[in-house]
Amino acid sequence: MLTNPPPDNLNGNGWQILGELELTVNPDTDHTINKWLAATLSPLDLSADFLNKILTSAQDAAARAMQTKTVIKFPHTHLLVFVPEDRASKVQTWGFFRIEKIESAKAGESPPDHAIEFYLYLEG
Repeated sequence: MLTNPPPDNLNGNGWQILGELELTVNPDTDHTINKWLAATLSPLDLSADFLNKILTSAQDAAARAMQTKTVIKFPHTHLLVFVPEDRASKVQTWGFFRIEKIESAKAGESPPDHAIEFYLYLEG
């Protein structure tokens, strides 16, 4: 399922959500991630090389989360992209970091949620 909510300020912490994608295990995951990331990140006018680094990181993380041999089974994975709230800088050199989160499940509840969050930031 593809979702792209309008940018939100996350409790005034300086980050906006640029988009969210809910992935389920399927053979077309890489294509889905590629298509979604290209559309989500297009307003930032990123270089092809930098976009490819983010794409490779997202595909690797999603593949690892969805492997059938993993200890915890996730029914789906959320892929989120965050950007600085204030992107008015003339410097357009971007960097990113990735955080993976697993919500702890309580006894008798459904499997925990898994999220892969990308934070893009301006360097300089």
